[in-house]
Amino acid sequence: MTRGLQFLLEIRDGGISSNRRLCLAARNLKNEQHQIIALAARNVLGMYGKGSTVKQLRPANFDRVLSKTSQPTFVKFYAPWCGHCKSLEPEYEKAAKRTQGVARFYAVDCDNEKNQGLCAQYNVQGFPTIKVFTEKRTKRGSRRSIDYQGERTASALAKFARSQLPNLSKKLAAADIDAFIGNATDKQPAVVLLTDLRRVSDLWKGVSAHFDRRVQFAHVSRPEQNTLERLGISKLPAIVVFPDPEQADVYVIYGGEAKYAPLAKFIAETALAKKPSTQAQAPRPAFDAPSVVEISSQADLERECIVPAQGARGGVLCVIGMVPLEPEFEESRIEHAKAIEELAAVASPPVRVAWANALSPVGRTIRAMFGLSDDLPSAVAISPSKNTSAPYHGAFDKASLLEWVDACFNGAGMQRISSKLDISGKHDVHDEL
Repeated sequence: MTRGLQFLLEIRDGGISSNRRLCLAARNLKNEQHQIIALAARNVLGMYGKGSTVKQLRPANFDRVLSKTSQPTFVKFYAPWCGHCKSLEPEYEKAAKRTQGVARFYAVDCDNEKNQGLCAQYNVQGFPTIKVFTEKRTKRGSRRSIDYQGERTASALAKFARSQLPNLSKKLAAADIDAFIGNATDKQPAVVLLTDLRRVSDLWKGVSAHFDRRVQFAHVSRPEQNTLERLGISKLPAIVVFPDPEQADVYVIYGGEAKYAPLAKFIAETALAKKPSTQAQAPRPAFDAPSVVEISSQADLERECIVPAQGARGGVLCVIGMVPLEPEFEESRIEHAKAIEELAAVASPPVRVAWANALSPVGRTIRAMFGLSDDLPSAVAISPSKNTSAPYHGAFDKASLLEWVDACFNGAGMQRISSKLDISGKHDVHDEL
């Protein structure tokens, strides 16, 4: 019995009659109501709110968020009711603040039904479980993870984060700068640090890890005076951005503070700014993969998935690959043609395979219906006869997809579909972050 209720019962039974006690009882009840409301909000929103350095992840944004950086990325899988999770919360928050610019800290609420498939995917068997995603990746670009086994204190977490910070900056001699820029992987822009120190700082490592796979980083220790004069540099350290790898004589020198936020913003604005195309390109077919049909309407879904399942002995499993495609960009066409090849490899009766553009209205509808990512290739397996489905968020390669498809065909991870298989677009669909 709460203290507030006890006061009211005593008043009812004549044990207390003073106005003062009545006010105390009302105040106690009000405080208790506030606590209940706060607890309910905490259970709905999770441990980490909008103002927290720790951000919440869910299936719709998990792969996308992790793919955009190679900084050590901590993901805490937790349940709001877990005592150990609550004890870890302030330490985890402190570690996130101490390592800004060096590491990323996220959380996944496994008590939320929408997240339970993601928690199962990473074999979460107890709370809290902390996974650390390193810079190492699978062939399809998904990041590999390790289990964090250290002390659950802010200092231990921060220390481990720094120990996992990769040095992705290439050490150069001053004479090799032009060659480095011209030979940049995939014609990526380049950023070069010129310093009088022999080792680069964690700040530089953190920035280079953040832009990994998008920008090439290098550093030159104790450059010659003629190099500084050629670049118009009067003092060290200096950071030079080369936006176009084909024009080594076009560059911008950073003049801001040696802090992560302004430096990262400068690199994003100068190195990654979109350049307008000067040539009109003739439209090309999306893929040279006739064995994989595109789902672009409700009629397509019924023809490829629903109708074949009707009356089929043993059932039919329909796998729809969500493959983001921007056909005006050659790089997008090439990358997603590779994804279709991987997807086509799992097609074998009774498994039917199709694809949908995750950026199209139909794609957004399917993504919202099954909680799929729209940035990295993902997929959903549907059993129309059993009205069940299972999302896929792992590495998009043949071996991983086959293993997942086999499990789905045997019923593993398949959940009842709560709504009608209708992708006609009659209902509202909103993009998720």
